[in-house]
Amino acid sequence: MSPDERANAYDATCAHCGEPVPAGAGLLRHGHRGWDVYHREHAPAPGPPPPGDHPGWHRRRLLSLDIGSTGNDPARDRITAVAVRGSDGTAREWVLDLGSDILDPEVGSDIRDPRIGSDIPDPKDGSNIPDPNIGSVQDPDLGSAPQDPATGSKIQHASPAPPAQALEELATLLTDHLAHHELLVVWYAPHVLATLHAELLRHGLAPLADRLPDGVVAPVCDPLVLDRHADRYRPGGRSLPAVAEWYGVPLERPGDPASDAGAALLVAGAIAASYPAVARLSRPMLHAEQVIWYAEQMERHPDAPAWPFDPVEPVTD
Repeated sequence: MSPDERANAYDATCAHCGEPVPAGAGLLRHGHRGWDVYHREHAPAPGPPPPGDHPGWHRRRLLSLDIGSTGNDPARDRITAVAVRGSDGTAREWVLDLGSDILDPEVGSDIRDPRIGSDIPDPKDGSNIPDPNIGSVQDPDLGSAPQDPATGSKIQHASPAPPAQALEELATLLTDHLAHHELLVVWYAPHVLATLHAELLRHGLAPLADRLPDGVVAPVCDPLVLDRHADRYRPGGRSLPAVAEWYGVPLERPGDPASDAGAALLVAGAIAASYPAVARLSRPMLHAEQVIWYAEQMERHPDAPAWPFDPVEPVTD
């Protein structure tokens, strides 16, 4: 038996053949109503519970956000690229031309070359996945452009833009979505949203909370928090590539914001489809429950940031 496999602790009946399975002799697999027991020769490949056709928040409009940054310190590091993917086919990307900040007296001249190579950190396993260089210009031949698996849209690479312009366009898009009380999907939200908050302030722009009627960035859906809650005892890593593979979600370019945003969008939907108890939560309740679930998950990490994020002031070295 693989070290990642789990045997049945009690006598049970095989879900495949209906014959008895003595304690310790079978294997556990996710089922529609919990764990199913199988004879070892009858056990299907490990995987999440089969998706259902139940209603839930995953059938509403979802918008997914991901960033590339120069590091993992939201107060100091800069956003180099942003991507948004929507369940309605929305597909937006920005590449931030950090060099243009040198000409902006409001930002300052102490600008370092961006280290395009950091992904969202996982506080549990500490994994960082390198970002590919994503500064390519728009593809002139859209007919041959590859298709985004999350949205079905043609993939178009953005041309570099001044950070303030790109961030204002992004904030306007996100604000409109959140103002309609629709879920914003963010893989490891404490990093992404804190970095975005600091960058907006750094460029003299209003943060998301100040743009929203309630003054709160909500509702947010963090697939990392959902997966750790729904399947807390699953062995293995919880990086986005690992979780995407578990749910059968394609992730063609790990570390690229567009690819990661699309994968996070699909993973969120897959978790809701596999776990009706998660899917049936209202959007406000899902947000509130994640605050509790994340706090439980981070009990052994007292220095972990709050969820969905800690507002931080930008620091210029």
